[in-house]
Amino acid sequence: MLLSIFKISGHSMEPAIRDGQNVFVSGISYLFSKPKAGDIVAFRKNEKVFVKRIAKINNDNYFVRGDNREDSLDSRKIGWINRKEILGKVIFKISNY
Repeated sequence: MLLSIFKISGHSMEPAIRDGQNVFVSGISYLFSKPKAGDIVAFRKNEKVFVKRIAKINNDNYFVRGDNREDSLDSRKIGWINRKEILGKVIFKISNY
């Protein structure tokens, strides 16, 4: 995936990304470098696409979480994600407000 647009559904990434906002995700970002802690990434897990922030890294496995800890599905529930599951990095968001 080179560049995709995803519409955010939910409040788990607030305040950084709001419910209903569109984000541009680039796979190019990780062609020459690895994902880093703090990056906001889109990934596929159990046939669904999620957008979360990388909190911890262990080799090619990533612990992800939402910024809104009260309303967030994170790696404590879905497990660590593998590098192969990451679609790309959120590089731009479109404000709908």
